[in-house]
Amino acid sequence: MPVFINQVNPQFMIILKSPYPKFLLATFFMLSLAACQESGNGSIHKLPFQTLKLFPQGKSFSGFKLTSHNNESWDAENFKGSYSVLFFGYANCPDICPTTLLDMQKIDRELTARNLNSPRFIFVSVDPDRDTPEALNDYINFFNPEFYALTGDAPNILSIASQIGVAYKVGEHEKGDLVYDVDHASALFLLNPDGERIGIFTAPHDVDTIASDLALLMESI
Repeated sequence: MPVFINQVNPQFMIILKSPYPKFLLATFFMLSLAACQESGNGSIHKLPFQTLKLFPQGKSFSGFKLTSHNNESWDAENFKGSYSVLFFGYANCPDICPTTLLDMQKIDRELTARNLNSPRFIFVSVDPDRDTPEALNDYINFFNPEFYALTGDAPNILSIASQIGVAYKVGEHEKGDLVYDVDHASALFLLNPDGERIGIFTAPHDVDTIASDLALLMESI
């Protein structure tokens, strides 16, 4: 990400008024900027993760409106403020979704046992016709009342899923149908506190390894 002069820490502006030679000031200025960039999100690339795959740079996403299981409106701003783990699925899923949510439950417990803060665990439904906020409220609370579940109309779900990089397919059906197929990926996506997608845990998921990687991440904060 480019650095603009109006984003510079005021302490650098004070230094630029000092009587030292300009080339020394320029050198100090560049080294200071490099140090700031190194202390940001890029520093986690040095951590020895076992299974977490980090993308070269964070990817922001926006332009959608979702609804939480608590009937609260969610957009890109709601994904900011803390690390989050995203999983896309649907409540009628017979195997992958309940298994993965149980894994997320175990990971959360493991982090708590280590006296570490957990990232937010967020389930995003790709099946808006069946997964109403009310249905998701019952579903997600079964796994963990602290987890989040999101739904929305088809265009908004497609918007966030395509920006994150999630593949899914909802079978042909009529409004009101209760039985139809949904295919979806089972990866877990990691977001940073800026609401950017920065990493992925691909399937199959090993609870202990993912918990260790997230523990390493949370300890580095």
